[in-house]
Amino acid sequence: MLSPSDLIGQQVWIEIPKDPDYPHFDAYRIKATLTQPTSPPWFYARFDSPPASVREAGQWISLKQAQDAYLYDPVVEEYDLEEDFADEEDELNLK
Repeated sequence: MLSPSDLIGQQVWIEIPKDPDYPHFDAYRIKATLTQPTSPPWFYARFDSPPASVREAGQWISLKQAQDAYLYDPVVEEYDLEEDFADEEDELNLK
């Protein structure tokens, strides 16, 4: 599997269960960055811009939860296709 050093600094989606104080809201998926302020097997998923109804700054997760989040719920950055194909118009004389 993945070592703890492979997981530190990775951005993942963490699911937060429904808060009983906010019954009209559904469960959240919040972008988080994995850190390890203590020794393994514990990680801290620090939330990036959580909604106001989430009172915590992050969540403690186990090594298994961190590995699962990295493998199954990674944050995928948007890919800019215009950058890749900007030169193609010049090559095909489409301008």
